[in-house]
Amino acid sequence: MKYLIYPIIICFIVFGNVNKAIADTIKNELKHYKKIDLPYSSNETTEYYYWKGDDYVLYISPNPKIPIRFSAKEYAYTPKLVRFSYKNSFYYPAIYFNYKNILYKGIIYMVYGTYGDDAIFFFQLNSYDKQGNFIDAITLDERLNAEGEALWWSDFKIQADGRITVNKMEQMLIDDNGDNLKAGDIHVLAKIEYQMGSSGTFKKIKETVIRQR
Repeated sequence: MKYLIYPIIICFIVFGNVNKAIADTIKNELKHYKKIDLPYSSNETTEYYYWKGDDYVLYISPNPKIPIRFSAKEYAYTPKLVRFSYKNSFYYPAIYFNYKNILYKGIIYMVYGTYGDDAIFFFQLNSYDKQGNFIDAITLDERLNAEGEALWWSDFKIQADGRITVNKMEQMLIDDNGDNLKAGDIHVLAKIEYQMGSSGTFKKIKETVIRQR
């Protein structure tokens, strides 16, 4: 009987070492992020981008942190709420928090899409389990100058109870006589609600489309 104890002890030691290695890896990675408490909103993401000039050229703010490469699974995954499916190979770490034993990391990146040379700024929220395995992702902001005709972005808020509200916004840069819109007008295109839970997935609760674009 005593001979059976040794393999069990060895298994516990190996399992303990593996867990410690995983915890250390996650801890080291989170050093690049800023820990935040909920609620958190798009008002606090203004440090990551800026507009320049009368033409509203969008830039990502200078960031002393090194870019991180998407994992194969993260890169292949299409985030919920994403409108433009462009993705850079790298992203910059932004914020992190824990909710119901799930790790959430907010990341930023910028790409160039179908709208000429105009950049698209992304703020994305990813979820991970205790072992650091990727679970789900949601795009909370896609910010851009749409061909010099309008500014598109999202106002979002992550509540302390795990509810996420996203308002897709538009500001006109020129008059749109067809829709009776004037330059400078700001309106809501859609209102969406999601809920975070113990599974780590983002569950849609409600979506109201106000104006199609």
